[in-house]
Amino acid sequence: MFLKGAVLKAVETYNRHRSLEATAKLVKFESDKLIIDFGGTFCKGCGVYDYFEDFIYELKGLADVQVEVSSFEPQGTEGFRVKYTLKE
Repeated sequence: MFLKGAVLKAVETYNRHRSLEATAKLVKFESDKLIIDFGGTFCKGCGVYDYFEDFIYELKGLADVQVEVSSFEPQGTEGFRVKYTLKE
């Protein structure tokens, strides 16, 4: 349960720092994967993928876990659903 708490805290911190351009919302948590929806205008000069990696850095700062983006897909005109793989 510690890891889920770290994920929720990472979402909160991510949103506090990036909410002008992007926000994260936890959709699903399992012991080996999580799904997060990202929405917002994003920085058009930045690669959108950078926002997904920024979430990894937030989570790694809170928990000793290996995280990687396993897939992502567009959700509407200004959003993405991102699947992460977790390895403690």
